[in-house]
Amino acid sequence: MTQRRRPRLHALEATSLPAAHARARDARRRHPVVGDHAAVVVAEDLDLGSAPGRADTLSTLLRVAVFDEWVREFARRHPGGTVVELGPGLGDRAGRLGDEGPAHWVDVELPGVAELRRELLAGPAHLVAGSALDEDWLELARDLPGPHLVVSDRVLTLLPEQGVQRIVFTAARMLPGAELVTDLLSRGAAGRLAAGPLRELEVDWTCEDPRELEPWGLRLAASCDAASPPAEVAARLPRASRALAAALRATALRGERLARYEIVPV
Repeated sequence: MTQRRRPRLHALEATSLPAAHARARDARRRHPVVGDHAAVVVAEDLDLGSAPGRADTLSTLLRVAVFDEWVREFARRHPGGTVVELGPGLGDRAGRLGDEGPAHWVDVELPGVAELRRELLAGPAHLVAGSALDEDWLELARDLPGPHLVVSDRVLTLLPEQGVQRIVFTAARMLPGAELVTDLLSRGAAGRLAAGPLRELEVDWTCEDPRELEPWGLRLAASCDAASPPAEVAARLPRASRALAAALRATALRGERLARYEIVPV
């Protein structure tokens, strides 16, 4: 048996490993939540470390499932548009959605993870190696057909608040008509995660209500609790996953929300 290699990543880059572990384990199930088969290839090559707990695993999979649906919905409205995914980690949303996604993709990843993506996940997306706080990805996205959908799964929530506001303001100027989907953490949720999977990181800002972000230049279009996904997503979940989400809604998953915004042009 070939020995798997342990990637050398710094703390923020390493947050991609538990998420990849969760998707790989899900893909091997008879009734998966997401069915990201590329994650199995990644898990066979890399030592992804310890498996995340069941609450963290379910949170990861529910975020992926909801964001997949919101990307599909965007692509139905704008099939020739562009998705920009901030920090896709070792996930393969562009490859997984295929024709259900839009015509153009941009993935923005930190250098260590970007190198792994080049090795293991060659796909249709333009890959930008760098921070979401840099403007390189915005310049590339501006040159691709709009409108644009910016996807952030556990990325903006881990960046400094002023940096996130700057991303929104710059996107409003450079990508008119763009939309944003992101996860949000309440103070309680951030505290729980800081004692667990995010213990090596600092959460600079939290959000108790998705409308709190509207003064940043956002207009809320839809939101849900991570444990209460939209009906079209919930209907596809395996029965056991629906039951676990219901059981954890008021405890381990409380305060984790997902939101879709229109970025108000400036």
